[in-house]
Amino acid sequence: MNFDLLFSRKFIILNVVIFTYQINKMLPNNAGFNKSDLLTLFSSDSFINFPDNFNCSGISTDTRTLKAGEIFIALPGESSDGHTRIDEAFGRGASAAIVNHDWNKKNIEGNNSFIVVQNTLETLGKLANYHRKRFKIPVIAIGGSNGKTTTKNIAAHLLSQKFRLLSTHENFNNQIGVPLMLLQMTNWYEVTLLEMGTNEPGEISILSSIMEPTHGLLTNIGREHLEKLIDLDGVEFEETTLFGYLAKRNSTAFINFDDDRLMKYIRLFENVITYGTSEESDVKAKIELDDELHPILNFSFADRKFTAKLNTIGFTTGLNAIAATSIAIAFGLSDDEIKYGLETYYQPQGHGYGRMYLEHFGPIKIINDCYNANPDSMAAALQTLRNFNTKAKKFAVLGDMRELGDASYKEHCSLLSNAASTADIIMITGIEMKKAFDEIKSKNIEYFTSKEELSSELKNRIKDGDVILVKGSRGMTMEMIIEDLKNNLGT
Repeated sequence: MNFDLLFSRKFIILNVVIFTYQINKMLPNNAGFNKSDLLTLFSSDSFINFPDNFNCSGISTDTRTLKAGEIFIALPGESSDGHTRIDEAFGRGASAAIVNHDWNKKNIEGNNSFIVVQNTLETLGKLANYHRKRFKIPVIAIGGSNGKTTTKNIAAHLLSQKFRLLSTHENFNNQIGVPLMLLQMTNWYEVTLLEMGTNEPGEISILSSIMEPTHGLLTNIGREHLEKLIDLDGVEFEETTLFGYLAKRNSTAFINFDDDRLMKYIRLFENVITYGTSEESDVKAKIELDDELHPILNFSFADRKFTAKLNTIGFTTGLNAIAATSIAIAFGLSDDEIKYGLETYYQPQGHGYGRMYLEHFGPIKIINDCYNANPDSMAAALQTLRNFNTKAKKFAVLGDMRELGDASYKEHCSLLSNAASTADIIMITGIEMKKAFDEIKSKNIEYFTSKEELSSELKNRIKDGDVILVKGSRGMTMEMIIEDLKNNLGT
């Protein structure tokens, strides 16, 4: 009996239980700061009513979960402003509040403790970076245009067999989420695995400086957030800022050798592992799909060879698994551990939406890929639908792709042309879809003015054995169509 593998399997179960508890409860952090710590970050004239013996027991941005003794950071937002919650924060026992200087001029009064700053969002990052520097453990950053969350989730599942792991919760991958994850770090953890996202120039640079990763992986360069990143060159420039940060510090990069835009960055690194389906990759795998599109991966790395069959569906999730495996190999996991981890990973469904998540409702199959959409992920989803083996009909139920800027019309027209040759019936909704629909004339494409109208018609059309792909940008909430369909099917 392989006792090491048996122990690792028990260890991954323990870590999954702990991580699930953290996700469900979203435990407040206990990152402590005294006045001496804070004086290294802020000038002395930033402090109001601060005692010399000040100590806090955590950082909070949400009064609903704030615990007594924590510092409350008032973050301005589009729909709400944390500055309107200052009194509530102190009422719940906040030890101090960090506020923007323009709010301070009119509102500070009484004996409560304040730190006045130019930008509270930047300050959250400063505090998180200060806390991150307290720990000499690996910090792995995962970015890229598509598949970064799935890659992170698979990598977390693999690494949890061997390490006490802190991993990004849900979509905490931006300038608020990344700092909140870093503030969760404690001496208990042995590795930190964090996702980083961007939707505008400069964000990856900011997140890299806050996170200070020791390892980094970019999944790919694709057509994402073109409203601000403009084109593929803009996306590449933004995403590969992570590689620039790592190279300057002689850190380790994982490079996708299937991506022409990424493979050239190998020259920047001494410490690098390449991965992909390319024969030139260090960690390589051939991907086969079974009848229900579960990837079967045949790996080779140096003289190591092993095969794993995934529970996920689609070719792209196979690519994500190869990326995650390159991290696992770098961190010393055995072939048996990697194989076991890959074969026991299940794609989380999320809050009604999914990332390439196959759901069975009686004789109907639904490919729930509602989490988000851009041109490349749409193309991958349609390819998955195309490869699905069924004698019944294939439906593509699609909503707008957002944040594409001037490229929106062209990309939606291209999408509908692709869909028309993939699915038997394409049912679409959304403002951008309507514009493309008026241009792309195809008998199998139907436009609906609302999700409700589309859902009503879909329920009347589906039959036993049909396969339905549902996908759109997060703001389109296409999962509402799936929920309506489930209710109709009596599930």
